[in-house]
Amino acid sequence: MKKRNCRKTDIEREQHDRAIRVRKMTDAQLCEYLDGLGVTQAEPQPSKEEIITAFLEAITIRRDDGLRVSDATVRKLKAMARRDGFLPPLPELDDDML
Repeated sequence: MKKRNCRKTDIEREQHDRAIRVRKMTDAQLCEYLDGLGVTQAEPQPSKEEIITAFLEAITIRRDDGLRVSDATVRKLKAMARRDGFLPPLPELDDDML
């Protein structure tokens, strides 16, 4: 049985109105609408390396409650991430650079 309009929530009414607008579109309007959807969804996602780096930086900051992860633990986590390939290895220092 169909739900009566007076019993629909505001969200359900808005969804219904959007569906009606889409059903009334011409073929050209539908194609333009669908092409526009593809363009807006193509936002670049952060890389795995960027996410891990941001996380490691976030845990080194002291919080309002006074808690934070120690520097030694962060160094160990970074070393593990580099060893397992989540972060790029550190560049090797040449004797000329020292």
